[in-house]
Amino acid sequence: MHVYYELPRTPLNLEQNIALSIGTFDGAHRGHQLLIETLRREAQSRKLAPAVLTFQDMPYCFFRPDACPHLLTLPDEKIQAFAPLNLEHLFIVPFNDSIAQQSARQFADTLARNIAMKLLVVGPDFALGRGREGDVATLSILGQEMGFDVVVLDEKLLEENAPISSTRVRECVEAGQIEDAARLLGRSFVLSGQVVSGQQLGRQIGVPTINIQPHARKVLPRNGVYAVRAFLNEGAISHRAVLNIGVRPTVNGVRQSIEFHIIGETIETPPQQARVEFIARLRDEQKFPNLDALVAQIKKDIAQANTVLGAELNVGA
Repeated sequence: MHVYYELPRTPLNLEQNIALSIGTFDGAHRGHQLLIETLRREAQSRKLAPAVLTFQDMPYCFFRPDACPHLLTLPDEKIQAFAPLNLEHLFIVPFNDSIAQQSARQFADTLARNIAMKLLVVGPDFALGRGREGDVATLSILGQEMGFDVVVLDEKLLEENAPISSTRVRECVEAGQIEDAARLLGRSFVLSGQVVSGQQLGRQIGVPTINIQPHARKVLPRNGVYAVRAFLNEGAISHRAVLNIGVRPTVNGVRQSIEFHIIGETIETPPQQARVEFIARLRDEQKFPNLDALVAQIKKDIAQANTVLGAELNVGA
């Protein structure tokens, strides 16, 4: 998959003309995957290369930064989510004033000329261009003039009689309902970040932890304790872990922290970065009367997480 970080200003030298889908694609959830399946099928029948144009952040945030929701997928995570979907090209570009001010005609012309778009595959409520003037009907007319077809997905993918949407997935994550989020995403919710120094309390009580600092734009699950799979640095090895998000009220903490303990392993060299996949929520964060009570509960959390992750890994085997 070829990845581009800006829209080309001159025609790309491509081996094949392109079938394109455009959208924010936050989460790359099952609804998005259905659209891309349609894109690939239509591209194959027309001998075109399937491609997606998406944005590094939500266009909505360009216009309403004061009301900007957090992201399910940061740019790098979005690339990872698209990688298994058999695309030939991925344009993941900043949404800026230059794009915001383009009319539907100007934007469509850029795509037709510079990336050889011959097919546009979109959802039923899609629109592009300044003021969302380029709805499906308008784009179909422009396509007749500029040499591209428009295919519209009949309807959105439903789950429990409601459309799967990024907003719906985000609400599940924020509520700590990460199993529901995984069902809508079609994969586990992922959180990654740089490893930072903590207060070393975990090491002092015999449960060493790795602290991570996620990107400020990333949506976070509700405070609590979770069973997770952890990946250190760029490694592909999965480690069973129990993770806590919260303020650590037992030790009078006031700032939110994210830390996880790898079960049954000793990590000699702290990683520089880490990624965790959320598998199950174990409990809410709570304040214990003393450290002994906290340690006793952590041991129960570790045992429960080990059971959950063992069952999860066996199912996937």
